[in-house]
Amino acid sequence: MRWKDFLYFQKGEKIAVILLLILIVLFLLFNVVLSFRNNSPIVITQNDELIREFEEFRESLQETQPAITEDRTQSRSQSQSRAYAPSPSPERTTESRSSAYTPFPRQEKLTEGETIPLNSTDTAEWKKVPGIGSAFADRITKYRNLLGGFASVEQLREVYGVDNELFSRISPFIEADGNFRKIQINKLEFKELLSHPYLNYKQVQAISNLRRRKGDITSINELAMLDEFTSEDIEKLMPYIEF
Repeated sequence: MRWKDFLYFQKGEKIAVILLLILIVLFLLFNVVLSFRNNSPIVITQNDELIREFEEFRESLQETQPAITEDRTQSRSQSQSRAYAPSPSPERTTESRSSAYTPFPRQEKLTEGETIPLNSTDTAEWKKVPGIGSAFADRITKYRNLLGGFASVEQLREVYGVDNELFSRISPFIEADGNFRKIQINKLEFKELLSHPYLNYKQVQAISNLRRRKGDITSINELAMLDEFTSEDIEKLMPYIEF
């Protein structure tokens, strides 16, 4: 094989070699252009109009600076004068507060010898009794409504929270009036009887059975004979029972 055989190319190979050479030449030319641009000096052109506007802006800042300094000086002097201004005297402050204050009206209380009726008194009247506030006045009226009214002042002991000390304190200011509602033992239905605080479920059931067996109940003694009622229950019910 001769050396010329190595330089022999087919048609397709010749085209490829030519394209490769063209690319190499273009690459070299591109590098030359880039190197020329990097080495060329940068020329900065000056704009006279921009320079003139900058100078005018700087002069305007120099003119406004004294005015700003003067304003700051005045504000400092005003703040100092406020800081050293005399504060209002305590007497004047107290007078202004007292003139604006409206005292809350106190609840008037009953004095010795004054009384209120036991059953025809609302919560506002109950709060006039010494030792009775809003809570006790509300409890008393609610329990009184359940009973249909108090038969005696002693029943106030049954109100939650009324101990012996409080009862002895408030009882002189309360007068029994006899204005209470009685239980119509022979006419009221089961639920109506059960709503009374002095009657429980078993006692109401015993009353219903007794009315069904013999008819109307005519005496409190008939209830006393029932096992469901104690002597204490009968004593409580006696003022309220109506035949």
